[in-house]
Amino acid sequence: MKNSRYYILLISGTVLLSSCEKDVDFKGKELSPKIAVNSIIHAKSDTGVIKISESVFDYSDRQPGLVENPEIHVSINEKECQVWLDTVMGVHACYKFVSILNIGDRLEFSAHTPGHGTVRGFDIVPSIAEIRNIESSWFKRDGFGYLRLYITLKDNPLERNFYRIVVRTNDIIVHPSIQEPDSHWDLKEIFVDDEILFNNASEKNEDGKTLDYYRIFSDEMFSGKEYTLNVYIRNDNFATDVQSDYVRQSVKVEIQTLSEKLYQNLHSQELASGTTGDVFSEPVKIYTNIQGGYGILGIYNSTEKEKTVAKKGD
Repeated sequence: MKNSRYYILLISGTVLLSSCEKDVDFKGKELSPKIAVNSIIHAKSDTGVIKISESVFDYSDRQPGLVENPEIHVSINEKECQVWLDTVMGVHACYKFVSILNIGDRLEFSAHTPGHGTVRGFDIVPSIAEIRNIESSWFKRDGFGYLRLYITLKDNPLERNFYRIVVRTNDIIVHPSIQEPDSHWDLKEIFVDDEILFNNASEKNEDGKTLDYYRIFSDEMFSGKEYTLNVYIRNDNFATDVQSDYVRQSVKVEIQTLSEKLYQNLHSQELASGTTGDVFSEPVKIYTNIQGGYGILGIYNSTEKEKTVAKKGD
């Protein structure tokens, strides 16, 4: 009797599991296509770019296409800006406008087509943080060279602020009399496992994971005060190489002040990336400030500071 009950349960489980593999036709109402907007604007840039695409229903047989001839309006503090089509890449169209932006300016955007309806969004230009100081030290771990950076910034008081840190390096190992110095700055991955401010700070990078070139954080723990970030990058100290006669290594730290809308979007993407492949994780909804469609219209401001971290020779 016990064996019979076991086989009945086994057969029932097999039927249930096999039924999960069957395709189910969607019988509900299909949503009309919408306009998707992707625009992250640097307040110090003299032109802004807005990328427009088409978003279609997941269960639709229709493929996304180019949004043809949208009626677009961009304004700064209610003053209309001239907008022009710059490039088309497949189903993506990039529109440009002159963007002379100052702290506190309000940027508004709208686009309309008869088939997609109207989308609109706005954002406010954030303030600029001050980088007070950068200290650095070299160390090795697991046979690799690293540069630790202690970055002291002054938070703007009386307001909530959101930031993103970007680090670049410039390594010159040939004397200028022999070769003209390379002016290129290399974007570096930023490691934050020794800094409590960042989300998922204890998470280690794994093979196949997207490198973290941009790290976001808020001023929740140091609002209105100075704070020293403790981060590091992978880089070799060429000044310790006995075969090198001339070395000039510099680091450039950029602190981007994000609007709250842009921070919410980037933060939701960060959370969503951490749940990829985990069937037990609840899906994260990507933040959008685009009414009538999807995407982000976000603004950031920035300041940067350079520091020589290794020097050898005259």
